[in-house]
Amino acid sequence: MAKLRLYIMLQNIANGLAQPFISFLAAVGGAGGPLLGLVSSANSFFWGVVQLPLSYSKARPGRLLLLGNLLLALLWVLLGLFGPIDSIIYTAIYVGIASLNGLISFAWLLVMEELSKGSRGRVLAEYSFFGSVGGLIATLLAGLWIGRSLAAASYVFYVTAAILALNSINVIGITISERQRLPGPSAPPRFYLVTTLFAVTWSFSWPLFPLAQVYVFDMTTTNVAIISVIAGVSTLALQRRVGRMVDGHRRTMMFLGRLGLITFPLAYALSPNVYWIYVANVVSGFTNSVSNTAYMAYLFDNAKDRNKAIGLYNAVYGAATLLGSIMGGWASSLVIPYLGIRRGLDLLFTADAAARASMAVLYLTLDDASLRPAAVAVAKR
Repeated sequence: MAKLRLYIMLQNIANGLAQPFISFLAAVGGAGGPLLGLVSSANSFFWGVVQLPLSYSKARPGRLLLLGNLLLALLWVLLGLFGPIDSIIYTAIYVGIASLNGLISFAWLLVMEELSKGSRGRVLAEYSFFGSVGGLIATLLAGLWIGRSLAAASYVFYVTAAILALNSINVIGITISERQRLPGPSAPPRFYLVTTLFAVTWSFSWPLFPLAQVYVFDMTTTNVAIISVIAGVSTLALQRRVGRMVDGHRRTMMFLGRLGLITFPLAYALSPNVYWIYVANVVSGFTNSVSNTAYMAYLFDNAKDRNKAIGLYNAVYGAATLLGSIMGGWASSLVIPYLGIRRGLDLLFTADAAARASMAVLYLTLDDASLRPAAVAVAKR
C-alpha cells in the first residue's frame, strides 16, 4: 500500500510539472482552431482510445506500468528537444504522450479496481488524495519558471522525464488476482450514451480556455499554475468527504458533479479579470472530487467484465471529447473574426454552459446496481 501511494504521488508530481500548461503553451506557440482543439483533447481522446484494445488483452498491470513510464519519459525528452520548433511537431509528440498516459491509466485502474472492493468511493478518494498532494507544488514552481517561454518549458519536460523514469521502480512486482471475466454488457448502454453526450459539451470549451488565457486575460503560466493550485487545494480539502458521499448518494453526486462544471465557462465569460477566475476555481474541489470517484465507482459496480468496461468507457469518452474539442476550435475560428476575440469567446462560453447543464440532468436517469436491495446485501457480507 505504501509503495502504491508513493507511486501515485510521484506520478502526479511529474504530471503536475507539465500537463497543466500543454494547451496554454500550444496557444502561445501559435496553435489555433482545430489544431488547438486536438491538443486540448489529446489527453482524453488518445488516452481513451488506446485503452479499448488493452481491455481485451491479458497484459499484467505491473508490466504495463513499468513499460509505459519508461516510454513516457522518453517522449517527454523528445518534446523538450523538438516541441518548441513547430506547433505541429509539438502536437504530434504530445499525441504519443497522451496515448502512453492512457496505457498507464488503464493499468492503474485495474489495480484500483482490485483494491477498492467493498468501499469504492472511500478508497478511490484516498488514492486520489495522495496523488494530488505532490502535484500542487510542482505545478506552482513550473508555472513560475516557464512564464510564456517554450524554451524554459523544455527544462520542465526534462525533469518530468527523470521523475517518470525513477518512478518506474515503484511498480516492479505489482500483481493483482486474476478475475473471471463474465459474459454480458460491460456497463448499461445508457451510461455510455450519457457519457458521450456530456463529454461533447464538456470538451467544447477546452480549446477556448487557452485562447481566453492568452488573448483576453493576458495570462502567463504563473496564472495558469495558480488556477491549478487553487483547484488542487480545494480538491484535497473535499476529496475524502465527497468520496464518502459518493458511496451513499452516487447518482445524485454524478449529476451535481457534472452540473458544477458550468461554473468554468461562465467564469471566463463573465469575469472582468483573472482574479474572479481564481475564485471560480474553488468549485473545482467538488467537481474534481466527484470525477475522481463517482463515475469509475459506478462503472466498477455495474459492469460484468470490468476490463472491457474500463476500456470501452474511456474510448467512448475520449472520442466524444475529441469531437467536442475540435467543434469548439472550429467554432472559435468562425465566430471570432466576426465578433472579435472577447465577444466571440463570451458567446461560445455561455452557450456551452447551457449545454453542459442540459446534459448533466441525464445522469439522474441512470439505473445503478448499488441501489438495488440485492446489491446492498452483497456489499454488507
